[in-house]
Amino acid sequence: MENTKSLTRRVGSFLASIACCLIMIYVVGPWLDSLSAIKPLATFIDERNIDANAYYYTEVEEFADADINMNNTMDHMPR
Repeated sequence: MENTKSLTRRVGSFLASIACCLIMIYVVGPWLDSLSAIKPLATFIDERNIDANAYYYTEVEEFADADINMNNTMDHMPR
């Protein structure tokens, strides 16, 4: 009987987690995208066709240039 309660609780937690993910994707995400504080950034990303889902932006020219500049700045700082 105790295993059944444990299994029921785990399945319920799993389904609740899936529901939370879906709410974040389809409700909270689009709502955040419409906020005035985030809209300019979203527009910037859309206009430049930046893949915002990428973890590293090494394939995007702007970010590659920024990475090179940041590395050069850190390597050649005054001592």
